[in-house]
Amino acid sequence: MFHHLNNPIYGVLIDSIINDYLIKHCGYNTSTYPRIALVASSYCDYFASPAYPSMLDVGLRVVKLGKSSVTYECGIFEEGTDAVKAVGGFTQIWVQRSNNRPSPEGLEGHVRKALERLMSGSTGDQGVAKARL
Repeated sequence: MFHHLNNPIYGVLIDSIINDYLIKHCGYNTSTYPRIALVASSYCDYFASPAYPSMLDVGLRVVKLGKSSVTYECGIFEEGTDAVKAVGGFTQIWVQRSNNRPSPEGLEGHVRKALERLMSGSTGDQGVAKARL
């Protein structure tokens, strides 16, 4: 690990916090849920490297919520600091498991409601999910 995090680790962190939120707050599971979320694009911008093996804080928000798509953004911080180390995210397209096509009605109501709680611009503790990794 060379006293820093290798770039692929950031993708794992981003994927992990998104999936954790979907499982805990949207009822999602990767094996039997009738819809799947396919990653259409991903990115990560690096600003500084956290020291390895320090504890990390990862924040999650939704920056865009479409009919069948969601764009997430994550901030990665070293525990105890306010300076962001990296910002990255995914755009997912939610499709029917049976045919890999978006559902005509779009996101299910309970999923949309759970994701709306993470919309940027929300106030208080809403608008951001956090995890320590």
